[in-house]
Amino acid sequence: MIGKVIAHWLVTGLPLIVLSPLAALLLSLDFEGWSAMALTLLLGTPTLSFLGAIGVGLTVGLRRGGVLLSLLVLPLAIPVLIFASAAIDAAGQGLPISGYLAILGAMLVASATLAPFATAAALRITLH
Repeated sequence: MIGKVIAHWLVTGLPLIVLSPLAALLLSLDFEGWSAMALTLLLGTPTLSFLGAIGVGLTVGLRRGGVLLSLLVLPLAIPVLIFASAAIDAAGQGLPISGYLAILGAMLVASATLAPFATAAALRITLH
């Protein structure tokens, strides 16, 4: 399961990080804003991949699981989006972003630790 999440992140998250300088240019961010955006993408996209894996584990056996998947994963993804956007906003104002990055890092560690077990349990429940 971890290999599939890493493969998903390599296909979706890594290109976002690589293209973040272009996005920063389009959003008129300075260097601090871009570095905050790159760091939040580096911490947030794997977290979202792990959370998505749990949702996929719950909806893998359903015919129309896409809508249910979005309803299950969206409330879990909102805190990641809030702290990432707050970090970018704080960087734009010249404020420290280490607290936001610490929270995003804690979310990543928690999701990387708990998501494999939760996904395995969800797959066992769904497929039996």
